[in-house]
Amino acid sequence: MTANRKTILTTAAVFAAFLLSGADILLENARKGDTESQVKVANEFFFGKNRKVNLPLAYYWFRKAAANGSAHARYNMAVCLQKGWGCKKNSAGAFRNFELAMKQGIEKAAIRYAEMLYRGVDAESFEDEKIPAVKADQKKALEILRHTAQNDTEAMEILAKFLYMDAEKNGVELRGVLKRYTEKSPDPDPELLLVYSACLRSGLGGVMPDAAAGAKVLEKAAAKNHPEAIAQLAEMTLMGWGMPANKNKALQLYMLAVKLGSPRAKTDVAQMKLAGVYLKHDPAGAFKLLTEAAEKKYPPALCKLGDCYAFGIGTEQNMAKAVFYYMNAAERGNRLAAFRMGEFYRDGVHLPKNPAAAFHYFSTAAKAGHAGAMREAGKALLGNSGIDPDYKRAMEYLRQAAAKGDKEAMELLQ
Repeated sequence: MTANRKTILTTAAVFAAFLLSGADILLENARKGDTESQVKVANEFFFGKNRKVNLPLAYYWFRKAAANGSAHARYNMAVCLQKGWGCKKNSAGAFRNFELAMKQGIEKAAIRYAEMLYRGVDAESFEDEKIPAVKADQKKALEILRHTAQNDTEAMEILAKFLYMDAEKNGVELRGVLKRYTEKSPDPDPELLLVYSACLRSGLGGVMPDAAAGAKVLEKAAAKNHPEAIAQLAEMTLMGWGMPANKNKALQLYMLAVKLGSPRAKTDVAQMKLAGVYLKHDPAGAFKLLTEAAEKKYPPALCKLGDCYAFGIGTEQNMAKAVFYYMNAAERGNRLAAFRMGEFYRDGVHLPKNPAAAFHYFSTAAKAGHAGAMREAGKALLGNSGIDPDYKRAMEYLRQAAAKGDKEAMELLQ
């Protein structure tokens, strides 16, 4: 065998042995402390690129790289701590590392930091250190989000959700953020499109309501097969709000929304079947749809199902079930159901007579705008009802009811 051939064979054998031994230059460099290699290895373990997914190892290398000063690794480490990916969940540790990454210039870290700061963070031990609780600071959190939301659509999304918690107070800003988000996001969240549509249609923020603009935003959400958006668009199409009325198109939209499981659409279609308007009179079919919608705890469906049991519509009369559904609807803010409950407790019919409970339900329905409940709450406070009289409050309730056209309230005021 010649010397050259022997050299070639030796080199090939060494190379083969190198491969079989599983030598990993990237991993070796990471072990030697090279920060860039540590970040690459962590990402490969996290995303399953070039090696099997291994979240604990991904977290280990993110932590190593963060200790070496990598801002992106620190951010990813914080995400792992927040989600419990490859490590035990630790909100305090996540918050601290988001803050550090934010100070290193990572905008996504600023968003996560603000999101946690808005709600506050409980005290927790992290890496053998007891990290104290962080009080919620909504003002500071919103300031950070406003800054990052200039161009970042994720920050816009989170800012909008926080502003929506007090929509009346934040109406102008909420509307502006949602407008910018809708225009800039390549794939806007249909839930936020629904909120933006509601802002446009209601005139939230002190501007004139714009049903046509609201309908266009709803169409964007409906195009994503969002059941609630399709149901609302169906209603607007049927009534001609912001667009020409089109019964056939509206019914098509309603049927699609029903198929997708929208409780609103099921309730609206059930109402049509009960009334025999736009659809054939079908009490049994309406009852079935209302039962399905009530399973989703949709308040109007709960209340209407209570009516079905109370009056034997599409099913056998059953007052115990009627009361059950009315009570559930009232607890979820349905004013008509709350009024019904008030009547039951006031009269001692189907439920034991209870003036205090009756007033509770009447006042609840009154706050939601039910004129009859305003009248009954006012009457209860005039005396002889079983609760302490309060003439001033009684007059307030009666004036509110009269302003809504309640004739009995008008007569009582006179």
